[in-house]
This record gives sequence, C-alpha cells and structure tokens, in this order.
Amino acid sequence: MASAERDPVRRVGRWVSVRLQHRDVRMQGDIADESVSYAGIVITSFENGTEVGERWIPLGVDPSEADDEQLIQQLRDALIWQARRPPQAAGE
Repeated sequence: MASAERDPVRRVGRWVSVRLQHRDVRMQGDIADESVSYAGIVITSFENGTEVGERWIPLGVDPSEADDEQLIQQLRDALIWQARRPPQAAGE
C-alpha cells in the first residue's frame, strides 16, 4: 500500500473509514455520576484528506432487524458517496 493511502492528510479523492469505537456517556445519578460505555461503528468520510463527515451507529448487544437495516443503509450511503467523483475545481 502506498504511503498516501495510509495517510489521510495526503490521500486524494473521496474515501470512507469504517471502525469500531466505544463512546462513554456520563449520567448524573441520584447518589453519584455514572458512566456507561456504548459500542458503535464510526463511518468517517474524507475528501482530499479532509474529514467532511462522521456518523456513529450504536451496536446493541441484541440488535434488531431494524438496527441491522440502519447499519446496512449507512454503509451503503457512505460507499455510494465515496464512488461519486467530487466536483471539479474551477479551471480543471
């Protein structure tokens, strides 16, 4: 793999990154603050090395069919976005 493919700052064009991530949420309780960790999938969109969007889709322990469909749709949307050519700059 070329170094430009590993370095989001130098990579040209559109691409998406898909990764598993845990997010911690702090909640104020009656006695003390509580922290809950949620697993999710992060889909980050880049254009010419610049992050242009990020989506976090929570992953439940026992996902429903609707949860699965939402994840599939988000992945599909990200890949379709990646496949489209970005607008040409003036003079190109």
